[in-house]
Amino acid sequence: MTVLIVLCSTGIGVGTALIVAGLFATTPVRKKMSFAKGIDAATRQAAVSALICAAAVGLITRWPVGVAIGAAVGWTLRSALSSASSHQVANRLDALATWIETLRDSVAAHRGLVAAIESTVPSAPASLAANIEALVIRIKSGTPLDRAFAALASELADASADEAIAPLILAARFGGADLQNLLGTAAANTRDQLALVQRTEVARAKPRREMRLVVVVTLGFVLATLTIGHGYFTPFSTPTGQIVLVVIAGLFAVGFGTMNRLSRPQPSPRLFVSPEQPS
Repeated sequence: MTVLIVLCSTGIGVGTALIVAGLFATTPVRKKMSFAKGIDAATRQAAVSALICAAAVGLITRWPVGVAIGAAVGWTLRSALSSASSHQVANRLDALATWIETLRDSVAAHRGLVAAIESTVPSAPASLAANIEALVIRIKSGTPLDRAFAALASELADASADEAIAPLILAARFGGADLQNLLGTAAANTRDQLALVQRTEVARAKPRREMRLVVVVTLGFVLATLTIGHGYFTPFSTPTGQIVLVVIAGLFAVGFGTMNRLSRPQPSPRLFVSPEQPS
């Protein structure tokens, strides 16, 4: 019976974490995309971490509130201990700058813009290959060039990528007497954005290390106390203690969330809202 209660509480805790994450998600999910394909790798890893932590805390404490807290900790732990988001932004900008430089060289070889885009597909960076292939497919299917570029910006979903693609949209709409120099300027601006992201990442490295240290020490202390000093948490087994535990956990959650937010780059406003409606 105890195991069943723990499993049920684990499901409730993980479900709560998923609901909260969905409410605060900033990345729109495509309507036609299946549920499995709509969940990215980071979300799956966070869900697995939430499930493991919820089960572990539930088996140790046998508290419903403890299971929910364990799920919340597991869900946020991956984000708190990882800097993958900043690295992903930097890698995307590097790949985009490389592709624009390749596109500039293709235009210099006396190709039109559309032909130059098609010629860059084999040499496109791995992280952008699928996006460039989709761009070529849109163009061949009759999508106007400016809307095809806007769709590419929407897929990349990054303000820095919008700034790099905006000159391409202007060139597609109004033409350009010196397209090669325009692409060169766009590539140089993207490299500048990349350098800015890298400098910002270096500046945020120290507060991120301090935040990780606080998280690890706090969780380590709690786990050690749960494992060794069982009597310390005995008052929390009562209904009143569960309510107090929720309040305490909420205070810690607010503190950890604030520290995590300060150690993360804040997204800039997007230039393009959707493929159909560029801003």
